[in-house]
Amino acid sequence: MRFGEIYGNDALKARLGKLVDENRLGHALLFVEQEGMGAFAFAVALSQYLNCTGAKDGDSCGECPSCRLHAHLSYPDLHFSFPISSSPKLSDQEKKRPVSSYFLRDFVSLATDNPYFDSHDLFAAIGIENKAGAITVNEAREIANILSLQPYQSQYKIMVIWEPEKMTTEAANKLLKLLEEPPAGTLFLLVTHQMENMLSTVVSRCQVIRLQPVERHEMALILEKRFDLNAEEAMNYATLAAGSVGRAFSAVGNAEGTGSVQESVRSLLDAALAKSLVEVMDVAEQLSSLGRDRQKLWCVTAEDMIRKLFVTSQGLGSIAFADSDEAEYIRQLTPRIKQTFYGKAFAAVDTALRLIDANVSAKLIFADLGNRFFLYI
Repeated sequence: MRFGEIYGNDALKARLGKLVDENRLGHALLFVEQEGMGAFAFAVALSQYLNCTGAKDGDSCGECPSCRLHAHLSYPDLHFSFPISSSPKLSDQEKKRPVSSYFLRDFVSLATDNPYFDSHDLFAAIGIENKAGAITVNEAREIANILSLQPYQSQYKIMVIWEPEKMTTEAANKLLKLLEEPPAGTLFLLVTHQMENMLSTVVSRCQVIRLQPVERHEMALILEKRFDLNAEEAMNYATLAAGSVGRAFSAVGNAEGTGSVQESVRSLLDAALAKSLVEVMDVAEQLSSLGRDRQKLWCVTAEDMIRKLFVTSQGLGSIAFADSDEAEYIRQLTPRIKQTFYGKAFAAVDTALRLIDANVSAKLIFADLGNRFFLYI
């Protein structure tokens, strides 16, 4: 992965290249992003640039032996750690103390195909989609063992830790010792989606790098070229993505499912406006039966609809960026909705998103959300 192959955050590409060129790169970088913005791709691109033998103009060459190995995520001094759990894919012995290396083939396959993957993509790939993955103390010991060895063919031994916020306290404390006194030639690259859930002592020992959302018009152009979409379709997906390349790609790839999700959002709004609590709870029950990735897509779609309703209610329909069918539906709804609904409903959906990530009961999440729509609207 070259910097030039990553979508958006051009200033960050230049900054990372400069840090390497001026030998000012710290021993631990913490990439902070919303899921799908490309932090994992940046981590791999940074490793590739560090080890490229033909780097020029602030980017790796993409052709030398090191670059070719990085393209397949098989560079011998590049290592990965990520949340896992016991899985049917493991042997009985491996299930006793599972670690990331047992799932490495599936991880590499996923990340090579889609470097903008999210946690649900990963858990599905390694067979733990119905579990809450974690980085345990066994994993921390594995990291320590790997980093205790000498680099194989470069001056760095690079450890990419994906979602360090999912470390157990014991694992985080063990990692803290490594961050305080890292073995010579060690580079930690951490990718987090919830920095607030990390130990402050771990964060304080890292150089924090925040990724920015891809601007909507830039995202639309990316989607037009990559998926051969027309301008209106691309803009609709770009708006829904809220700056996340991974979310945009997923939405386009599941276009048929996205349509059904939009219909489900309308169903909840219609039921709430009709003051039919039975229908509201019916929709909530349907949502609770979806997989977590679909539930999150529903929440993102609902937030986008709330935004469109709000700006239209303020006489700013031109910046709602709704297609013709959606715009007509919104125009019919806005006169019937209380102004106080928008802020409260958006906050409720945002809370639901966090609770889904926290593995709270889906029935409770969506029953509560449906009830709030019923009361707020």
